[in-house]
Amino acid sequence: MKWIALTLTLLGALAARAEILVYDLSFNTTGPSVNYSFLQSGYLIIDEGSNAVTSVVVLTDPTTMLPYYTTGLLAGTYMEMQEEGSGREFAVITSSSSTGGGADNVTFQILGRTSGRVNIGGGNGLSIARKLRGYLLASAAESASVDADTSEVSFTYGFAGSSTMTASFQSGLTNDVNGSRLDAAGAQQLITTLLENQGINAEETSASTTTVDSTTTTVDSTTTETTDSTTGN
Repeated sequence: MKWIALTLTLLGALAARAEILVYDLSFNTTGPSVNYSFLQSGYLIIDEGSNAVTSVVVLTDPTTMLPYYTTGLLAGTYMEMQEEGSGREFAVITSSSSTGGGADNVTFQILGRTSGRVNIGGGNGLSIARKLRGYLLASAAESASVDADTSEVSFTYGFAGSSTMTASFQSGLTNDVNGSRLDAAGAQQLITTLLENQGINAEETSASTTTVDSTTTTVDSTTTETTDSTTGN
């Protein structure tokens, strides 16, 4: 009877596999800002099983003006809720209290009305919000450090600003991901591969090797050298 148990285990694993939703991301700077012009576009990946949200975000290097991508910059939780009185259904995505690397702070919230059932690939369908809109806020403090051996001072500018944020359902990628039975990590890998095929590389392999939101200045007793660099935030 071992084959029966194995079959049931495999069927259970397939049944438990969550549907994945992929959304295109766009950003537009709004309100006052300082050193804040690096967000370009990206993808939001939603795991319907765990309600976890992750991302692949494309940013612009201010030195070379070339794009590069970073993964996981935007992360959060997906939820659905009903509007009191009307009974209309809404999808809401809220960020973790603080995402991003180091001292960087990124928060966002977007929402949209659920507007009907769509095919998401793999023979599955879901009622989804085709478009979610909201706001993103990001900031990081400026910093300075001194090299103990050379006494060189490295200075990094901080940044602060806000953007309108729009997520639009990407039916093609969603169907590809679910048709190939990929999980959220697999969807992220698929998207980064597509970006690299377009000449958009990961942060660590982009033209600049330091950080997008900042300018690093190196100072010693005889020379001053300034280089703009990019960060994945």
